[in-house]
Amino acid sequence: MRKNLSILLFFLLSISLSFGQENDKNEVPETLEALQDSIESILVKNNIPGAGLVLVSGDDIVLLTGMGKADRENNLEVNENTMFRLGSISKLLVGLSVLKLEEEGKLDLKDKVSDIIPEVEITNQWEEDYPLRIENLVEHSGGFRDWTWAELASNDSKPKTLKESLEFYPDSRVAKYAPGTRIQYSNFGMSLAAYIVESISGLSYEEYVNQNFFKPLGIQNMTFLRSQEYDKIGAQCYDNGIKMPYFHVLYRPSAALTGSPKELAKLLQFFLNKGKVDGKQIISEESIQRMHRNESLVLEHTQAFKSYGLANNPTFCKGYEYRGHGGSLPGSNSDFQYLLEQNLGYAVMMNGDDQEILSEISRLVMEFQLLDSPKKEAISKTTNIQHSSQDLTGYYISTNFKFKSIKFFKQLKTIRKIWHRGDTLFLKNMQRQGHTKFFSNGEGEFVSEKSQQTIIFQTQDPAAGEVIYGSYGMMKTVSPVYAYFLLFIFFSFLIAPLTITFFAVLRLLIFLIGKKKDKKALWICLWPFVTVLTFLLMVLILYFGIETKMDLFTLLGAPSHISLSLFFGTFAFALSSIWSAYYILKNSKTEMFRILYYHSVLAAIVGLIFTFYFFNNGIIGLMTWA
Repeated sequence: MRKNLSILLFFLLSISLSFGQENDKNEVPETLEALQDSIESILVKNNIPGAGLVLVSGDDIVLLTGMGKADRENNLEVNENTMFRLGSISKLLVGLSVLKLEEEGKLDLKDKVSDIIPEVEITNQWEEDYPLRIENLVEHSGGFRDWTWAELASNDSKPKTLKESLEFYPDSRVAKYAPGTRIQYSNFGMSLAAYIVESISGLSYEEYVNQNFFKPLGIQNMTFLRSQEYDKIGAQCYDNGIKMPYFHVLYRPSAALTGSPKELAKLLQFFLNKGKVDGKQIISEESIQRMHRNESLVLEHTQAFKSYGLANNPTFCKGYEYRGHGGSLPGSNSDFQYLLEQNLGYAVMMNGDDQEILSEISRLVMEFQLLDSPKKEAISKTTNIQHSSQDLTGYYISTNFKFKSIKFFKQLKTIRKIWHRGDTLFLKNMQRQGHTKFFSNGEGEFVSEKSQQTIIFQTQDPAAGEVIYGSYGMMKTVSPVYAYFLLFIFFSFLIAPLTITFFAVLRLLIFLIGKKKDKKALWICLWPFVTVLTFLLMVLILYFGIETKMDLFTLLGAPSHISLSLFFGTFAFALSSIWSAYYILKNSKTEMFRILYYHSVLAAIVGLIFTFYFFNNGIIGLMTWA
């Protein structure tokens, strides 16, 4: 099976990968040599060209090495100086820059963005009650959505200024949610914070970071721009075995950083030393600690989100909380984590596109670092059960989605049912077996029996109304009728194409071998199949036309044979479903096997339901580049 099938599924289902899953594929190595052997085995098994790895313990570099090939075509080995594309690890430097300016009294995280950079036109319909503040930008609570396909497709070799990049896609400057009411990852928001750094400092963002962090840390080659050094010793990016061209990221402060294992070792020690380098405090310990907590959410119940900090996220292993950030670009993945409690840290980077493999390696490294550390037991939730008068019984769907074009799929796969039994709340995904138990903690929250990090609570959202929010994201209630309507669409989406195809083939055989050549009876069965074919054709165009994530960006983010095929294909689907229903009803008196006719009627109704649902979610006439 071609690997681009996973890319197709990414588009259709917006599958997100997490570093929080336990690794059960590998035994925990007990020595550095065994750890390296395990990682090299993972790389070879999954056809990942190469990787860089650094482990630190306080001021000591425990391991600094390269594995495999930085450039297969030129037989270039990975070493400690090999430069990798680091993706969203970039965001750590935005957070540091903003905090340094605050220390110097040049800004306050509570400052309104409109007061600092009025020249950047931001639309926030909730500005009076929920003003957009600097802290919202660096804590992903600004109300902005993440990338659009058009922004991902921007790959201009002539670097835009930061202000030009912020003006590239006007809709990104519109807050979709009230700032401070939910966490929604946003590369635009983080780069907007970097522009504030430019505006206040009078330097380009890149120069500000270079002067205030790279130089004091002794980092020479790390950069946000394509450099001669990267062209000479950089790890080339590979996706699906294909060598990727250099990807010029639109929002450079958010995702364009390039650096080596040796340089990341210095950055790790900087964080472990709480902002100090060679005895000099570059940024205060208080600022480093500020990166580890969220203060921008204005919800009543925010304790569960406190650790989703300022350009800095938590990763848990054995009950310990690592801090840092991961990163991903086409053909490259990286992870940067430190554990202040144990004075440990690591960075791993690879020039391959499989995020699951990076997750597997990261988990292995963390478990190795914590090999001699006792596992922290989670506090039992059953010892603090309190009575709650809240009744959250109902059906819910997600209100959070990364790409507008996959909103309809996101809703289909997040249909959840909640019910109460005594003081126990049960949550079930309607498409899966099993359920999760929650108990009231007496503070308006329901906490999972398995993890104190998993909670849900009821709140009022300015954009969505009354919702429940928590570790599952934000969900709004829907009627049972609509919930089962979505379930019907979900299962019909899986079953209908098979039955329609079966009956179409059966009717075609009857037509070919039978004596009576009734074309109306034939087309009554074939028209629903034509509707199915329009959808299958779009799937096949994606499957054979997209081999890499770069293809996904460039071909969907701009008018192309792929994006235009989707645009016209969705119209073809709608028109064929409408024509099918008309043709079948018009010829209801046609003599034919009634089971074939009634199946066609049912298929036509299902097609119309799909068309209505797709139209209602903006899929008919979908312009992914707009």
